[in-house]
Amino acid sequence: MADKKKTAKVVGSLVALSFSGLVFFAMFGPEGCGPTEEEKQILFTLNNHQEVVDKGGHVEKFTVQEDDDGDEEGVYRFDAEILNSDGVAIGRIRSLRVEGFGTMKPRVMWYKTPGVSEEWPQRGDRGRRGEGRRGDRDRGRGDRPPQ
Repeated sequence: MADKKKTAKVVGSLVALSFSGLVFFAMFGPEGCGPTEEEKQILFTLNNHQEVVDKGGHVEKFTVQEDDDGDEEGVYRFDAEILNSDGVAIGRIRSLRVEGFGTMKPRVMWYKTPGVSEEWPQRGDRGRRGEGRRGDRDRGRGDRPPQ
């Protein structure tokens, strides 16, 4: 009779321990598996971008670009290759997402030759906004006389 009580206590302890382990796994375990909600939202936005849909492309994965400053918490800058139905890269797409808010309109670059990866062109020094346009010298701002 004493052996049956000991066996019942051990079995009960094992069942309770297994149950508590299962509860902890359900609470904390699955969070590290699979894409986050932000990653799912980014992929959804990229794959539903009208220009990508029109060309018959899709995005399978993207890379998050690290900030130099690290000041902007919750801001994701990302870059991805656009693939056709055969899995051949036909372009690149780049954008920025603010966590919990939204995604900036993506910038798209189509490759001249499908399958031949290209890098983003370097932006030239374009100066401040509005400089160099004809007629800017004669434009006034508010109450100030034109210069």
